[in-house]
Amino acid sequence: MVSGKYSALSGAVAREQAMANIANNLANVSTTGFKRDRISFESMLRGSRQIRQTRGINYNRIRRIGTDFSQGGLRHTGRPLDVAIDGQGFFKIRSQGKIFYTRQGSLALDQDGILKTTAGYPVLGDSGQTIQLPATQGRAISIDEQGNIAINGVAAGARLQVFTVSDTSKLKKVGNSLFTLEAGATDQVAESARIVQGSLETSNVNMMEEMVRMIDTQRKFEALHKVLKSYSTLSERQNELGTVG
Repeated sequence: MVSGKYSALSGAVAREQAMANIANNLANVSTTGFKRDRISFESMLRGSRQIRQTRGINYNRIRRIGTDFSQGGLRHTGRPLDVAIDGQGFFKIRSQGKIFYTRQGSLALDQDGILKTTAGYPVLGDSGQTIQLPATQGRAISIDEQGNIAINGVAAGARLQVFTVSDTSKLKKVGNSLFTLEAGATDQVAESARIVQGSLETSNVNMMEEMVRMIDTQRKFEALHKVLKSYSTLSERQNELGTVG
């Protein structure tokens, strides 16, 4: 009976963690460039692994929480320095000497003409340097699909570059739609991605899908909670029987 109680408890804990994941996805349904997280479960049912790691108890737990990098929709803004990536890849930025990757393309120019994110992080070009433009006050900025920047139709000698990474599982979320790249993976210039000026990529969270998952997870949690209550009742009855006579 103890084995069954711990199996139900592990399942309930896993569903509680899943609910937290769903809640975070829903909280970012309107966050530009946000990528949802997906959970996969595993059970330890048999074999040496169960004997060695769980001492014979059939645990159910979260095996992995991974980021879904599928593309979100494109929302037209008309703002010249709003850019979206159509295809795989990321913008590369730098903050406090560290490199980050993002799909959030709401950009701005500082007083020195350096292209930055709205959070103030410089955007990097294909040479790994910041992108600096000449005075643009009152002048039209255009960015073509390859990221080439022009001012009043004249090439500015600067390019907004998109990068892909060799292993997206090495990308780690750090908040604000930013990722860091862990050791074991590298980045390279994207060959097929297209930049869309005047648009932003929306979150890839599907609200209806997440709500269905939330309801399903809640029902499973409640069922496991009832199982735990049943085991508690059985334990009380056993204790009562043990005192008879």
